[in-house]
Amino acid sequence: MYNNESRVCNREKPLNRAQERDFSAISKLLITLREQIVPYPNEYFHGRGIVLTVGQHQLKFAKVNLKMIEHSGTQLDIQIWYSFSQISEAIMMELLNNSAKLNLSICCFDTAQCKTRTETWQLDPAHVYKPGVSKLKKSFPFKPAAIISATFAEVLFLDCDAYITRDPIDLFLFDPMYLKFGALFFPDSYQSRQHPTVWNLFNTTCGEHEYELDSATILVDKKRVWNGLYMTKLMNDNHKLFYKYVTDGDKDTFRFGFRYMDVKYYIVMIPCSTGSFDGIHFCGWTICKTDSLAQHIYVNHVHMFKHVGISYSPADLDYTRIALGDPNNNSFSFIQCRSIEISKVCFHIGRKPYPQFINNRCYSGGIQSEEFEYHQYTLDEPLLSQESKKNQILISKTNNLMPHFVDNLLKYIQ
Repeated sequence: MYNNESRVCNREKPLNRAQERDFSAISKLLITLREQIVPYPNEYFHGRGIVLTVGQHQLKFAKVNLKMIEHSGTQLDIQIWYSFSQISEAIMMELLNNSAKLNLSICCFDTAQCKTRTETWQLDPAHVYKPGVSKLKKSFPFKPAAIISATFAEVLFLDCDAYITRDPIDLFLFDPMYLKFGALFFPDSYQSRQHPTVWNLFNTTCGEHEYELDSATILVDKKRVWNGLYMTKLMNDNHKLFYKYVTDGDKDTFRFGFRYMDVKYYIVMIPCSTGSFDGIHFCGWTICKTDSLAQHIYVNHVHMFKHVGISYSPADLDYTRIALGDPNNNSFSFIQCRSIEISKVCFHIGRKPYPQFINNRCYSGGIQSEEFEYHQYTLDEPLLSQESKKNQILISKTNNLMPHFVDNLLKYIQ
């Protein structure tokens, strides 16, 4: 979570002329957007569910995602939101018809309709909050629009390549930080890169010590955090300025939208990554997500593969490295960099104060023998069942920590 300390970022970094102009525009725009926030519709949203968005380029991963959801055995309802500008209804119907075992609906922003395999129903157009995507090649604004438009009161949003490893219902029901704050976020591998002045524009305490968000997984109770969500949606609709100076795509609009509206959130600071291990060095290519107590890994965001041409193979998904400690103490570091020893861009986990990080801040150490975990966990067995594992970095076979995850993913993604 963030606090309300009156800490101001270092203002010594000067602004260039374009920044002076655009930061002034952002400051004025935020005031205008705040006035556009609509009240939460108390009687409209109900229940809990999983939400995805899909376009033509995400279709392959959406098919895999639905298979992984099916394998989890969850009874949660699922809605996939789309627009005709991104993908055709015929393709969406095919996706729907191939997922007969799921409680799945496809929902269209353009028609304000949802469909299952057997019925179609009209939504209230006043509560379908269409994304603003004019002249934008990416579909980032669809994410917050889908979260607030979905008919669920509580939402687990997943990117198409963020695959669940177990039934996520327990996150809704029992996660203490979700129950306390109503918003569970997860970090990316970069500490905040915004210009220091940005924090002042948003009238918030300095968060340059925080990690940027990996918005591939978002868990929210919409009623409790509505103002933050709606501001996030409006920021994405006005992406020209915000994507240029505040965030890389949609991800940090959640953090800044919530901060601007003074809506609290909780970031789960448990570094975790799946990748390859050559006997000395580990190279992580995914970002996996635990609950706030690090009892279980719930989601594995398998996204680097598509960006750097890594093969979906057992060797490249064989090991998972995770730092099990007090998430409030933030005693571990998680970065993405290219190390000399591996010569590939990887996710690395280190213990603060970084004794094994070299000048370019990339991890230079090998895996220590005491880090190996050989226990094969059952699906309901917590990772921190033993007190001795707290405040440790562990490496294990991925299938030991996430039973059958690699086998199922490779079966569906081929």
